[in-house]
Amino acid sequence: MTTKEAMALLAIMKEAYPRFYAGTTKEDTKTTADLWAEMLSDIDFKIAIVVLKRLIATCKFPPTIAEMRESVAAVVYEHVPDAGDAWGEVNSAIRWYGYYREEEALASMREPVRLAVMRMGWRELCASENDIADRAHFLRIYESLEKRTQEKRQLPISLQESIAAIGRNITQENNRPLLSVINSGAS
Repeated sequence: MTTKEAMALLAIMKEAYPRFYAGTTKEDTKTTADLWAEMLSDIDFKIAIVVLKRLIATCKFPPTIAEMRESVAAVVYEHVPDAGDAWGEVNSAIRWYGYYREEEALASMREPVRLAVMRMGWRELCASENDIADRAHFLRIYESLEKRTQEKRQLPISLQESIAAIGRNITQENNRPLLSVINSGAS
């Protein structure tokens, strides 16, 4: 998204929420548009218009960048099943594929469900006799993965890359001998 396109979004919001934007100057609008353009740079303008209209129809107050990104994720990405549906998917796979057909069972599941099952262990789930504890453990793992996936979908790609680079740098720092880390911090 460009600054010009962000200005168009802000103009729509000014019409939809006139009292909120009363008294804003052109300079304020330009500064805001620059930020919106940066934070929404990976979003197609046509999608942003649809999402903005969706938010205007459902929100009493002007949307924030975070609300825009959250709404874009809801519109653009495949629906992630809730934890109860995900557990149902696991139970169906256990009944259908059983203990010995792990590969087929995992292939039949949607990605977030498969990841949670892999963390718990397919064979352990199949052999377990404590369905209640398994369900509770699965729900905790799945909800954590679901939250992480949702957060990642909302972040701009450029920000995801920056965060990954920081993580790689920290990992590299942690793999250096302690003395070199201390010496590099002292200089």
